[in-house]
Formats: sequence, structure tokens, C-alpha cells
Amino acid sequence: MQEHNLLIEDKYFQDVKSSIKTFEIRRNNRNYKVGDLIILNNLKTKETLQKKIKYICDVSIYDLPNILILGI
Repeated sequence: MQEHNLLIEDKYFQDVKSSIKTFEIRRNNRNYKVGDLIILNNLKTKETLQKKIKYICDVSIYDLPNILILGI
């Protein structure tokens, strides 16, 4: 299991915190794996959340190269 520290804007952080948002859309520039932890760092408040990656969807088939949707 690997940990990935990621920056996130406050409005999206709050949605993840309240469980409205259960995914992250990110560049495929890290070695993300199911079971890894993402540590979301709120840019505005410096608050952090830890979420486990439960699912990974590579959307390159839709002409969006190097983009992943991470189910958390």
C-alpha cells in the first residue's frame, strides 16, 4: 500500500468530507493502485482527509490521455 499526498480545492474537499463526492479525477502521473491511500490536503484550510482507492477507471479510451477516475 502506497500513500499519495494530493492538493485539493476547498469546495471539492468539503464534498469529499461530506461523502457527496466519492471519486477523484487525476492525472495518471503516479503509480496509483487499488488499496492505496490518498491524503487530500485542503488548499484553503490545510485540513487533511485520508481515503482508500477502491476503484480505478482509465478514461483514455475517451480521448482523455493520462486521466484516471479514482473511486474512493
